[in-house]
Amino acid sequence: MLNEIKEQPQVLKELIEKFVKTDFIDLKFPELDKKIASLRNIYIVASGSSRNVGIIAAYAFEKYSRIPAKVEFASEFAHRELNLTESDLVLAISQSGETADTLAALKKAKENGAITFALTNNPNSKIHKLADCAMIVGAGEEKSIAATKSLTAQLINIYFLSLYFGLTKKAIDIDLWKSLTSELKKLPVNLQKIIENIDEIEQVTEKIKNSKNLVILGRGINYGSACEAALKIKETCYIDANGFPTGEFLHGYVAVVDEAIPVISIIHKGKRSVSKFKLAVGNTESIKIKRNPPMIIFTNVSKSEFEKNETLKDSLIICIPDCHEEFSAFYYIVLFQLIAYKTALLLGREIEKPRGLTKAVTVE
Repeated sequence: MLNEIKEQPQVLKELIEKFVKTDFIDLKFPELDKKIASLRNIYIVASGSSRNVGIIAAYAFEKYSRIPAKVEFASEFAHRELNLTESDLVLAISQSGETADTLAALKKAKENGAITFALTNNPNSKIHKLADCAMIVGAGEEKSIAATKSLTAQLINIYFLSLYFGLTKKAIDIDLWKSLTSELKKLPVNLQKIIENIDEIEQVTEKIKNSKNLVILGRGINYGSACEAALKIKETCYIDANGFPTGEFLHGYVAVVDEAIPVISIIHKGKRSVSKFKLAVGNTESIKIKRNPPMIIFTNVSKSEFEKNETLKDSLIICIPDCHEEFSAFYYIVLFQLIAYKTALLLGREIEKPRGLTKAVTVE
């Protein structure tokens, strides 16, 4: 798992160099071009880590293509009464391309007349071959059961795809495109910095290693980061970690935490979303005041901003490199991968092959 975590900057670098050009995304889906403008909805079907990518994907598609997007549990989607038409796109995400639930969901979508698209790491897989259009993740072989490099490779391909939709629809102006391109190219170097920053990571592992429960919070796309972080910790450490939207946690869920249950809050400050940052800070303060859990904050702002906050000043603050909010999930997800690995190592878990898990779930 650690080797594959360390491979991520290079995997992303190669994908960025392959697809990101000066004024366009180098993707070609001619059969889709004429249909993108008239799409009514995008349904994203996936399971496990791929579904967490899907949560982030829904935000990306809505922002860049202006098409409503919804992420679904593949296992539920396959057995619902669906109102799909040829104006709906069903995007199936699966690392192996053999996930039984996702395959069943894709078959259901085709039966109901929707356009189907697959994102897999295996061009010879059933899901890849079944879809109307397909894209290869390009992560290379991943041996560890817990997804790391396959997940971030899926995620960057999702951004490529959503930007392709936006450019095809002319929903993205050139200034935004240049800004996003610049940020994408910073990803590999900045992720390398996070991977090398072991000291701060070990501070977090010491705080959570003896916990039976853990809460992870995030707003916007980083709700997806929180869900993936929780799954990674469940898989590798066997700690009952759960991801929630930061604001939603105050609606009943806060009652479950106490002084023995750490809360990790992702509080990201985007240049155009200061109000969202203030909301996340306020939500986190409310949780601390109500239940006084051990608080850990992941952020892109300086530690001093929280050290002067009377309620949160005693929190453990972990900073990532400052980055565009759109791509912040990469930074937090890699950080949590390392935390999951280090914590599992301290606990003596079977990191490469966690109990009860297989690389691909091939039965419904």
